[in-house]
Amino acid sequence: MSRTAPGQLKHNARASLSRGQRINLFALAIYVATSLAVIRALTPLLPASERALVIGIFLAYGSLWIISAVWLNLRERTYGASETVSYRFNLLIMWGGNAAVIVGFLVLMPHADEGWQMLMVIFLLGPVAVEALGTVRRPPVNGRDSLAPLAIPTAISLYYLVQGGRFAIAVSLFMGAFAAIMLALRGVIQRAVDRAYAARLSAEGARADAEAQRDSKTRFLASASHDLAQPLQSARLFFDQAVRGTDPTRRANAITMAHGAFALMERQLRQMLDHLRLEAGAVQPHIMNLAVGPLIARVAALAEVGADRAAIDIRLQPSRLRVRADPDLTERALSNLVDNARKHARCSRILLGARRVGARVRIWVIDDGVGIPGADLPRLFDDYVQGSNHDDEIRGGFGLGLASVQRMMALMSGAAGLDPRWRRGSAFYLDFAAVDESATDATITGAAKE
Repeated sequence: MSRTAPGQLKHNARASLSRGQRINLFALAIYVATSLAVIRALTPLLPASERALVIGIFLAYGSLWIISAVWLNLRERTYGASETVSYRFNLLIMWGGNAAVIVGFLVLMPHADEGWQMLMVIFLLGPVAVEALGTVRRPPVNGRDSLAPLAIPTAISLYYLVQGGRFAIAVSLFMGAFAAIMLALRGVIQRAVDRAYAARLSAEGARADAEAQRDSKTRFLASASHDLAQPLQSARLFFDQAVRGTDPTRRANAITMAHGAFALMERQLRQMLDHLRLEAGAVQPHIMNLAVGPLIARVAALAEVGADRAAIDIRLQPSRLRVRADPDLTERALSNLVDNARKHARCSRILLGARRVGARVRIWVIDDGVGIPGADLPRLFDDYVQGSNHDDEIRGGFGLGLASVQRMMALMSGAAGLDPRWRRGSAFYLDFAAVDESATDATITGAAKE
């Protein structure tokens, strides 16, 4: 049969008590020792009834502490530690101690001379300081600060002001000043604790952002290696067919397909480089008045060939609205939305239009495709993220399309978004400042600016 060493028993005993309980136990021991010393010295001066009252108060408070400590210890063992419960337990002990001290003080003071009265006042400064420090709370802090540290100074001040005497004013002023200093000290410590907590949260947030960025870059590298490798391999195969083939028709077809594979790689690299320039802040917008109607007509015309191959009908809603925007960035952002719908929405129809909302104009790209899964919505515009409803074919991108749209719109003091209310497909929009029709700035209505 194994035997537990005495040192291990002491360690287990310390581990069974929380730090707050050990502090309270130490404070209780000092409080009881001090109180017994005062009671013993003043016992000959007290009537029997008052002596019994003081002893009963101290015994009742000690019993309250022991019962509460046992209950809290059992609760923590059963349900785990709770900061809220521990804090309330500390407040219970403080207010119980305050009640016992105040009643004992009022009973003993009339029977003590000035020396013992001053000694009791000095003894009672300790609990006030302990309570001020003991009511510092762990963040996040909710509710008001406890007034427990004010109980004893208030009772002492009132007693001296009512009874009078040589030291009445001096003691009252001192107790008020001491209480104010203790509360100010508690405030300083609480703010320091709050700042440390905020710094820790900030550090954890920065670490989480760094990990998320690292993960996104990892996904980007994986996507880049996959998406660039496929057209490169295809170009290699087509080039081999063009070199070794003997049939002129098949060789011409292989050369055409090789050109297409290289063109796809070029588009992918250009998209990546454009996004990296946006990310680095190397793009400067040139904001001017821009007519929406010609813009959406131009974007639709550029997407028409690819849409016809995919049997997608692109429809336009005529518009005479004008916005404050950079023509090149706006055309690129709108083209990205149209290309996303054409390649990934599996739709049969795409609608381009614009609508004025107050002092803003929203240009819409609405499709009747599969829509956006709810799980994708929180990270839809993040870098290097592609939707979860894509097929496994070559997608021709790195998950930078919507992220680039968002960055381009931010450069123009605009916004990009998705209307979650749209149920049959998806409805993306670009949000711009509307042009005041009385403005005299030049309006771009033709092709891209020179």
